[in-house]
Amino acid sequence: MADLGRLRRNGLVRLRGVPLDALYDAAAGCDLPGEASEPAAIEALVRLAIDGLGGGDLAVAAEYTFGVAGGTRGWSIGERRRRAAQTYGVSVERFRKHHERLVVEQVAEEILKLCQTTVRREAEAPAPSLDGLHRGSTTVPLALPVGRARHELTLHVMPVELLRDIDVIVSSENVSLEMSKLFKPTVSAAIRRAGALRSPTGEVVDDTIQRELIEWLQRNGRVGFPVAAGTVAATGPGALASEGIRRVYHAAVATPRPDRDDYSVTADVVAIAVRNVLRLAAAERERYSPPLSSICLPLFGAGHGGVSAATSFSWIWAALVQELAEDDPWRIHLVTHSTPQAEAIVVTVTTGSVAAASAHEPPG
Repeated sequence: MADLGRLRRNGLVRLRGVPLDALYDAAAGCDLPGEASEPAAIEALVRLAIDGLGGGDLAVAAEYTFGVAGGTRGWSIGERRRRAAQTYGVSVERFRKHHERLVVEQVAEEILKLCQTTVRREAEAPAPSLDGLHRGSTTVPLALPVGRARHELTLHVMPVELLRDIDVIVSSENVSLEMSKLFKPTVSAAIRRAGALRSPTGEVVDDTIQRELIEWLQRNGRVGFPVAAGTVAATGPGALASEGIRRVYHAAVATPRPDRDDYSVTADVVAIAVRNVLRLAAAERERYSPPLSSICLPLFGAGHGGVSAATSFSWIWAALVQELAEDDPWRIHLVTHSTPQAEAIVVTVTTGSVAAASAHEPPG
């Protein structure tokens, strides 16, 4: 309660140097994106707690109280309190004396629930085997309930550009189907860098994959316009062809949030994207010799989308369960360069806690 009070007074833009030890401890105990010691972890924790309030006036007032509503990050405490009071239709003074404490208390309760769920899951879970997780890649067998079929998923713990001999690599893009800038630390940027043709001195002479993606937009009349969330566009692999990569699929899963420098990635969009990846691969499969047979997916939303690794994996798992048929030939791969993210996936698989991870979906 004390930490949330300080957060309320200072706002999200002035968190550095503010003593929020209890909130940082809570963030460290939950599977949140980024470093638990950074202000971004506090923001993610508060957003997740407010999402747990279940909507309504209480949740809306909480968003304004803590400045997580769109466009309110830089508002003063007075501006935020005034808008929160309007939600309840009361004066600012009455809100300050009565409703505001209730809002803070309920957010604190939701944070405690998140902590208790994490502690209970860790206490009940058998210790998973993480042997070999730091040595490049590990294979995690997943028994997907699709008839009598058993599909195995290979988890690669490495930069995406080091993948070899996988037919289709999927890149996570925004709904404008714009690949990340070459210098960005994202899957999209890594694929773009690795696929570019370079001179002997290392200079890019043909931004191959990005160029082909622009050509796709031109053919489909979408230059300057967003595509439907979940759309998948196919390009060639560029220089990645020398590593046995035959296709790059670009999944439009990230929708920019208004007035904020981040993206929304939701379970329904991930499900649509996974479905479209599998269907596009099936349509293209026989065009190649030998036919396409392997697909590698990223952890959709586990970067700027603010989704935890366990939640992203649970969304992908659920979509695969729906879409994979018993006689499908696909070998499914998953890639992350982050060891903590890989560990979260292994724990999720070995403890059977995919459903629990899905319950912690952040606000979309």
